[in-house]
Amino acid sequence: MNVTTKISIMLIGCTFFCWGIQSAFAQTADQTVAQIKNDPSHYWGEGVGKTSATAEKEALSMLINQISVTVDNKFILLSEQITDNNKAKFTQIVKDVVNTYSNATLKNTEKKEWEEKDGVHILCYIKRSEVYKIFAERESKIKDFIATALKAEENLQIADALKYYYWALLLLRSHPDGNTITYAHNGAEPKLAVFLPQQIDAVFSKLDFRVTGKQTEPNITLYNLAILYNKQPVSNCEYSVYDGRNWSPLSAAKDGKGVAELLGEDATLHKKISVRVEYEFGDEWKTDKEVNDILSKVGAVPFKKAKIDIATKKVPDFKPIDDVISVGTNNIPAATLTKKVFMVDGSKYLTLLKKVEKAIATKKYEAARECFTPEGYAVFQKLIQYGKAVIIAKSDYVFMQFDDGVLARSLSMRFSFSNRRTFVEKVVFDIDTATGKIRSLSFALTDKACKDIINHSQWSEYSRVSIINFIENYQTAYALKRLDYLKSIFSDDALIITGTVLRTVAKVENQYQNAPKIKFNKQTKSQYMNNLQKCFQNNEYINLKFTDVSVKKGAKGGEIYGIQIRQDYYSSSYGDTGYLFVLVDVNKPNQPIIHVRAWQPEKDPDFGLYDIYHF
Repeated sequence: MNVTTKISIMLIGCTFFCWGIQSAFAQTADQTVAQIKNDPSHYWGEGVGKTSATAEKEALSMLINQISVTVDNKFILLSEQITDNNKAKFTQIVKDVVNTYSNATLKNTEKKEWEEKDGVHILCYIKRSEVYKIFAERESKIKDFIATALKAEENLQIADALKYYYWALLLLRSHPDGNTITYAHNGAEPKLAVFLPQQIDAVFSKLDFRVTGKQTEPNITLYNLAILYNKQPVSNCEYSVYDGRNWSPLSAAKDGKGVAELLGEDATLHKKISVRVEYEFGDEWKTDKEVNDILSKVGAVPFKKAKIDIATKKVPDFKPIDDVISVGTNNIPAATLTKKVFMVDGSKYLTLLKKVEKAIATKKYEAARECFTPEGYAVFQKLIQYGKAVIIAKSDYVFMQFDDGVLARSLSMRFSFSNRRTFVEKVVFDIDTATGKIRSLSFALTDKACKDIINHSQWSEYSRVSIINFIENYQTAYALKRLDYLKSIFSDDALIITGTVLRTVAKVENQYQNAPKIKFNKQTKSQYMNNLQKCFQNNEYINLKFTDVSVKKGAKGGEIYGIQIRQDYYSSSYGDTGYLFVLVDVNKPNQPIIHVRAWQPEKDPDFGLYDIYHF
C-alpha cells in the first residue's frame, strides 16, 4: 500500500469519525428540543432566519402568541371593550397586550440555537411558572400606583392622584386576572375593577373650580380661578380649557390658583367656562417603558365627570395694579423667633414691590430697574422672558428677615408659552437690607412642600428656612436657565449620578453601617454643565415641580443635609417624573454647595431611594 492510499484511508476514516460526532450532537440537540416542545410546563416558540437576530425575533413572536392563546379567555376586562363580538379583534388586542410583557419575559427566556440547511434555527422557551411571576410583578406595580395615588390625594396633589389611579386602571386591564384582583383599603377589600373607576369619579366630584376675577387684553379675557378639593386649595391640578374653538394645551395650577384664557373681550360671550381635568397624562407614559407599552395598547377609558363647567356670572374685574398691597399670612409660619430669622414689618418695602408689579402689569419693565441691584435686575429680566408673564392675584406679602436680607413672599403669576402651555408660580423677592433693593427672585415651593420642611421642629427655624431658600433657588435656576448660578453652587468635585444598588440597604436601626454597594453612572461637573447648557438651548421652557420633600441632617459638618424630592420635570420637548437626591452644605445660606446630585426614575424595589447614608 503506497503512502497516498494510506493517507486517503485515514482521511475517509477521519471524515466518518467527525460525521459520527456531529450526528451524535445533532441527535442530542434534536432530543433536547423535542423534550422542551413536549414538556407541558414550558411555553416555546421556534424561528428560522438567515441570521440569529431574525430567527430569534420570529421565535419570540411565536412564544408570545402561544402565551396569548393560553390566557386570552382570562382577559375579561379587555373583552368588555369589544362591543361587536369580533373574536379576531379581541385576539389581536390580547396578543398586543401579552406582547407588552415581552421585555420582562426576555429576562427569563432561555434559547437553543442550531443550523440546518434552511438557515439558523432558534428555540425560545420559558417555564409557565416564570410567566405567572411576571403577571404577579404587574399586579404589584398596579398596587404601588394605587398607594402613590392615595397618598397624593391625601396631600391634595390631585394631578398625581388622578394620574396614578388611571394608570393603575389601564394596567389592570392588561392583567389576565384583572377582574378579580382586590385591594385592602379602609377595612375593606374591594375589587379594583370597581374601586378604581369609583375612586377617579370621586376625585372629580370633590373638585371645585371658582372664578375669582378677570382681566381683559386685546381679544382675550383671562379668568383667575380658585381650585379646591374638599374645600381646600389643591397642591397641584392640570386641566385644559375650551376657548370657544378648541381645547387648550394643559395648564398647571399651584396651591389652589389657576387661570383660564378665553377668546374675546366681551364677558357676556362667556356664559360659562368649560374645563377638562387631565387624568390620562399621555405625554408622560414614555417615562415608564412598561406603562408606555401597555397604555398605548389597551385603549382609553373615558370619564365624563372630568369635564366641569364654571359659572362666570358677576365676576369682578381684577386689576393687578392696585393702590393697596397687603401684608398677610403665608406658607412659612412665624414659629420660634431667632436672631437670624424673624417676621418683620415690611411696610417700607411695599412701595418698592408696587413699582415692580406695575412694571410687570404694564410691560414697561425698564421702569423697575431702579428697584433692583444689577444682579437682581438680570434675574428679573430672565423672569419676564420666561413666557408671557401675568399677575393673577392681589399680593399678600409676608416679610421675613433672613440673614442680611428680607424675603417677601409672594406674588402669584402665570407664565404661558408659544405652545400655550401654562404654569402658575408664586414669586419670592429677596431684598438686600443694606441697599433696600431686590437682589434676587425665586419660585416658591408649594405650601405642602414648605410644611414638610417646617415640621422638622428639632431643627432651628434658621436651618429650616435655609433649606427652603436653597430648594426654591435651585428649582428656579433651571426654569430661568441660570447656568452661571448652577455652576457656582455645584462643588468642583461634585458626584453627579444615576445608578442602581447591588444589594439591599442595612436595617433601619443600623442604617449608617454596612452601606450598600451601588453601581454608579457618573458625570463630572463639567460634563453635567455642558449637557445642561445644551438642554437650555434646545428648550423654550423648563419647569420643575417639587413634592414629597424629605430632609435628613448629616451627623457631622454643621448645616449639611440630604434632601429627597419627588420631581416632575416639564420642558417644551420632554417631560418625566422621578426622584432627586441632593447632598448640600448650607452653612452659608447665600453660598450653598452641592456635593451630590442623584436622580432615579422610580424607587428601586430593593433599596428604595438614594439617601444620605448611601454617601
